[in-house]
Amino acid sequence: MTSSHNTIGPSLADVVFSIKTFAAAMLALLIALCFDLTNPYWAVGTVYIVAHPLSGASTSKAIYRLIGTALGGTVTVILIPNLVNSPELLTLAIALWMAFCLGVSLLDRTPRSYSFMLAGYTTALTGFPIVANPDTAFTYATARVEEIALGIICAAVVNRIAFPRHAGPVLAARIDAWLKDGADLAIGTLDGKGRDASLQAAARKLAADAVDLHSFTTHVAYDTSGLRDMVGRTRTLQQRMVAMLPIVSGLADVLHALDSATEGKFPPAVNALIDRVTGMLAAKVSYGDEERLELLVLMERAEQEGRAQQEWTGLLAHNFTARVRDLLQIWGDCLALRQDIESGTRHDLRWKRFGTLFDRAPIHKDYGMAIHSGLSVMLATFIATAIWIFTGWPQGSAAAMMAGVLCCIFSTMDDPAPMMLKFLNVAIVTVMAAFVFQFGLMPLIHGYVPLAAALGLVLIPAGLMMTRPSLSLYGLGFCVNFPNMLALQDRLNLDLASFLNSNMAMIVGMVVACGTTVLVRSVGAEWSAYRVLRSGWADIVAVARKRDGPDFTRLLYRMVDRFGLVAPRLAMIPAESAVAQTDILRDLRNGLNTMELQRHRQLLARDKRDAIDSVLAGVADHYQEKQRRRDAQPNDGLLKTLDNALQQLVDVTRSSAVEGACRAVTALRYSLYPDAASALPAATGNASRQPAKENAA
Repeated sequence: MTSSHNTIGPSLADVVFSIKTFAAAMLALLIALCFDLTNPYWAVGTVYIVAHPLSGASTSKAIYRLIGTALGGTVTVILIPNLVNSPELLTLAIALWMAFCLGVSLLDRTPRSYSFMLAGYTTALTGFPIVANPDTAFTYATARVEEIALGIICAAVVNRIAFPRHAGPVLAARIDAWLKDGADLAIGTLDGKGRDASLQAAARKLAADAVDLHSFTTHVAYDTSGLRDMVGRTRTLQQRMVAMLPIVSGLADVLHALDSATEGKFPPAVNALIDRVTGMLAAKVSYGDEERLELLVLMERAEQEGRAQQEWTGLLAHNFTARVRDLLQIWGDCLALRQDIESGTRHDLRWKRFGTLFDRAPIHKDYGMAIHSGLSVMLATFIATAIWIFTGWPQGSAAAMMAGVLCCIFSTMDDPAPMMLKFLNVAIVTVMAAFVFQFGLMPLIHGYVPLAAALGLVLIPAGLMMTRPSLSLYGLGFCVNFPNMLALQDRLNLDLASFLNSNMAMIVGMVVACGTTVLVRSVGAEWSAYRVLRSGWADIVAVARKRDGPDFTRLLYRMVDRFGLVAPRLAMIPAESAVAQTDILRDLRNGLNTMELQRHRQLLARDKRDAIDSVLAGVADHYQEKQRRRDAQPNDGLLKTLDNALQQLVDVTRSSAVEGACRAVTALRYSLYPDAASALPAATGNASRQPAKENAA
């Protein structure tokens, strides 16, 4: 993690990080020179690539890099000797391998995806430079693995020994901040501000943070702090955080509907319940057995008071208490899990509404974008290789390898071109700095210690930039490229022609990558967000048309994962855009309510299923229409279908299945038609309705 401060001067932690990283790089250089390794500068560059202020993050990144490098080197040994006499086939094979690895990396979306990406472009880095000497494939690939392993080990050892900064405490601080913000969101929603723009923006931020937390826990597994053994509880906590967002969003909808139905005069028990829950959230406490019984009595009274006013008000009150139960259970679990993580205890968890949780949460996978990115890498590699072959450029291999590498590095962005251009500008400045250093300063240096001191004058200030989000790309680009452009060896090489040839080839490769990206790969944030939204709508259609038991948990995490992906993009989309105006949390709630309706439908008598089937068909048609026309609104026919289903459900004997189906249909109605007046008659006088067991507090 990088420093987020915006002060002019660097903090002490920033200075320590830069000095530690430089010390690790010089240690790697010293060992490489002592053992006469082929390219010592690879070890130096690797230290900066894997450098991270957090010890656990540095170790996990290093391990993934080593695995990817070894795999890429193995593929080099296989491809080069067998295809070196067919340049076209060799280029195609390397490009296909890079595209495949990049695609897998983009689909994986966890820290280990770094291994797949690196396996792809390592083959380009080790393969293209040795096409003229295929018999050195094994030794060249082995040398790269050795030098990268050396850089990784030096970075990890120095990072852990010298003023280590553990990921565990940082994780604990992030959890505490999330819980505070989550409580503020829930309190604001209960206060009737759920539709305010500020709270909606807060929900987007919380979604992005909750999704990112799952990746961050990977670093904790490699940490040496006390939290390393609590990764499982941390991921369970992250899953509870994910589930809390649609619950709070659903509360905003039902309170809006209840406010309209009662003209702002909530039943007294509803107000009392809001005050009680708000106090618990503000005090960051859960409930015990005595408080649980008091809350259940209060919830039952709220439902009875709602039914005494009107049938529709009673349904809304029942949905409100069901959402409050979910919120209290999830909040209690979050507090218990936070305590478990801090103290190592094991509390029993309360919230089990969506069944068994699992270690690997389902995530959104965009196969189309993965294929698109892979094809752009192939095209850039083809163009750069063609320039190399047709010009007969002695150092043209550098252009071929850099074109693919640069496309891979920035492939996770919607529009990588601006960042790639920045990286290109950094590379040009680095070439100039390397030229002055090598031909102006290096002839005056004799010995390792003066060399290290001279490098420190350049690399330590550049390393400080890596600690700032706004400058990290510049710092990383300079610190990684500078040792490579100097081609640090055990003896000085002042071959100007070779220096200019190799470094200009790298620049040309970057130019090719930028041009290819602008032409075929760059997409807007709106386009990417719409693809994510369409995937969510397709899921809802599939669930609505499905007749066997739907998987609540998978849809919950996959759709909230999509919400986390869309949230940061919404800030970059014009407010008048149909995509920006789409409420993805509402779609998430509708998807979950559709699944709940499917599940309870199976428990209803056959003669009561027709109305439910009509609702499910209407929901499927609506979201199918949204896939064709993003601004499509639900039609009046679906509203009548929902009202008809509610009328049939309230007129039958109460059961758990009827309550569940009624709750789901009610939620769909006030979510899809928030301002529609109720078509239900006054209260029917049915016996008091007991809440479904699955929602018991």
